[in-house]
Amino acid sequence: MLILQALGVAGLVALVSVVGVFFFGQDKRLIGIERYAIPVAVGVFLSLILFELIPETVSASAEWGGIVVAIGFIAFYILAHKLHTKYHHLEAEGCDQKGAATLILVGDGIHNIADGVILGAAFLADPAIGIATAVGLALHEIPQEIVEFGILLRAGYTRKRAVVLNLLSACGIFIGTFLVMFLAQYVIDYVWILTSFAAGNLLFLAASDLLPRIHGNLSHYGSIWNSTIAIVIGFVLMTSVLSWSHRHYGHDATLPADMVVVDWSLGSG
Repeated sequence: MLILQALGVAGLVALVSVVGVFFFGQDKRLIGIERYAIPVAVGVFLSLILFELIPETVSASAEWGGIVVAIGFIAFYILAHKLHTKYHHLEAEGCDQKGAATLILVGDGIHNIADGVILGAAFLADPAIGIATAVGLALHEIPQEIVEFGILLRAGYTRKRAVVLNLLSACGIFIGTFLVMFLAQYVIDYVWILTSFAAGNLLFLAASDLLPRIHGNLSHYGSIWNSTIAIVIGFVLMTSVLSWSHRHYGHDATLPADMVVVDWSLGSG
């Protein structure tokens, strides 16, 4: 059955969220690569915004895409304030870290729903295209999930808790895949709303949360040049992955005009 194949592949993509556990030490102290998780995350998020989310949004809706990105930015500004209020009893640094971690999980969940819509659309067009799309999505996720895992550790979560939260956020891909296969002709035209909202979230997180925290604690990162190099490394790494995966496993959030909505009867589809 086609939908079971698509959901199974979506599950494999979601498992990529645990990859960060293999890149960090056995405790929560930021040692080695871990101390650069925040500036590298800024570079990764900027690349994802500028080379993935915003281009997809503008391509789908040049007129309204920018407005929804702004709405996403403002919405997460309000959410950040609410989270700051919620965690105000913690030390200032702990408050900021918990808030940033929560914003990442919410934004990543929205982004994963959008990825699920793209994956489901690809499977409806052709299962082979669906598998190629899944590979591309997984490659996109690896650097992002590594830095997000580091941010969760830095926020004080245990390794086990960070893995569970990342995995729950990644499960948004199931929602998107199921929705597009069940309501294909209605859902696919609006995936740009999710991508633009996610872009607004990550833009706020990178520019208004992570960067000011780095600037306010440069001694932790060595110097302005150390943090700048880490940001550039994250940006170049993510841009390279996006460019390579688009060339080899390019995905498109549109469906063929003559596509038939998935057949829910038994069979391979």
